[in-house]
Amino acid sequence: MKLRTFIRFATITSIALLCIGFIAFSFFRMSIVEKKEEFNLYSLIPANASAVFETTDIVGLVQNIDEMDCSKDQHYLPISRLFATLKDYLNTLLDDTPHGLSRQMNKMLFSFHEPDNDWSQVLYCSLGTGDYELLERFVDRLNTDKFPAKVYTYKGEDIHIYPLPDGSFMACYITSRFLVLSFQKNLIEEVIDAYLTGASLTKDPFFIAVRNNKKKSSNPTVYTRMYSLDMGKDDTPVHANLANWTEFEMKMNGRAIYFSGVSHDPDTCQTFLSMLRKQEPLKGFPNSTLPESTFFFCRRSVSNMEAMQNFTDGQGLLPTGYIGECNAALTGYLKEQAGSNITTCLFLRDEEAPTPAAIISIPVYNISQAEQQLHRLLETIPTETNTYRQPTRQQIRIKSQGYTAYVLPPNTLFAQLAGTTDNSIHAYACFYKEQMLITPDVNSLSQYIECMEEGKVLDNEPMYKDGTSGLSDSYHFMLIADLGSMMVQPEAYTNLLPSLFFRYPAFFSYFTLSAQFICSDDGVVYPNVVLQYKNTTE
Repeated sequence: MKLRTFIRFATITSIALLCIGFIAFSFFRMSIVEKKEEFNLYSLIPANASAVFETTDIVGLVQNIDEMDCSKDQHYLPISRLFATLKDYLNTLLDDTPHGLSRQMNKMLFSFHEPDNDWSQVLYCSLGTGDYELLERFVDRLNTDKFPAKVYTYKGEDIHIYPLPDGSFMACYITSRFLVLSFQKNLIEEVIDAYLTGASLTKDPFFIAVRNNKKKSSNPTVYTRMYSLDMGKDDTPVHANLANWTEFEMKMNGRAIYFSGVSHDPDTCQTFLSMLRKQEPLKGFPNSTLPESTFFFCRRSVSNMEAMQNFTDGQGLLPTGYIGECNAALTGYLKEQAGSNITTCLFLRDEEAPTPAAIISIPVYNISQAEQQLHRLLETIPTETNTYRQPTRQQIRIKSQGYTAYVLPPNTLFAQLAGTTDNSIHAYACFYKEQMLITPDVNSLSQYIECMEEGKVLDNEPMYKDGTSGLSDSYHFMLIADLGSMMVQPEAYTNLLPSLFFRYPAFFSYFTLSAQFICSDDGVVYPNVVLQYKNTTE
């Protein structure tokens, strides 16, 4: 071989070997990173979690929140105190990472636990190359000699307790693969138990089914548990720990937060969603039958009244004695005479009043027959022991028109159907334009009919236009509420909405809430929730 040829061959071979070595090194490094990425953070979450929030881009999420109109007006989403604390320190952490957080660290989970409060939350993130050292430097900067961190050992694992400037403490469980934070040391201990024993959320078949059905998306995701109601040994309802899960994809723009959900729950448990699956869909919105001052309304399908009744009975102790008999008689009447939907609304009265006007509207198949049957029922239903039979009706005049208000026997049925916790067991019924109106007082009835007769309906009100924007015309349940007005109502009406909203009135008062549930033919339920921000000048 000539020298020139040998040198050329050696050069080419050296370059080839160098390339192969670089590729091998890169592949090896990528394999290490991939192994870190493959760590399943859900294997850390205790199986008793009530909800989980997941984001693959925590930095982008914080930026999106800061760009919302409510944030610019200094109204910040306060749902997670743990998230708010992270947000306070995130910019400081980013100062140490000029190229941003690693892909592993930028993905975070938050789990929520009972009792449902700001402290019962846990944050999780996996760690990439160099992240462990980054966090060590960051924590050392926060730690001071005056308030040194304490270390507890639990089942061979170290839990670090760090004091925060506001007087609270943060519990930290960190390894080379992941970081876990919580305000509660006992929750970190539960995480360690789940990790060491394998008894984590990954063993929940309902949760795994939802995760497996999840579509790939970069948007944050919320998983929330829908508890079932089972009957205990003494026939009282109890919450079952075995429960199904619903997935919500979260999106944001300047004025609204959207939660698009999907639930594949089987009908093996007595839940709100399983009850909805038994109902036929409704068409259209009830805007023309709602007073213009309405600040809350919901409309639901009750084509299967028995399924609806079974669900409402499961929400509390079933009444017995005389009230139980009245409930049964009125339920039988509704099954025979009522149509396929129920609309509940709260609206402002003309005069100053401690409570809003309230109406339950139920269509009837034949208004004359329904009225005759109700009159006959009220005349024949037994009276309570040792009491005189009260008048079963009274006449009222509205706009020179006479109406009959039927005095219903004591019952809890309509409070259950409306979803309130009002202790009042007395109600009135009136038939108006093919509808049976149920109300707790005659004044509400008069106010409602006056609005209908004068055409003062909800059509053009901002709450209604914002609330129905983007909603489907076909659904099984819908709800719209002006949360600012709901915050100032008596306690009896707080049961109409999740307690979360009433824990943070300073924030949610600036929003309109819309919720809609749609059931497909194959049993899948699509819940959709929208929080629409109102201008602070409104």
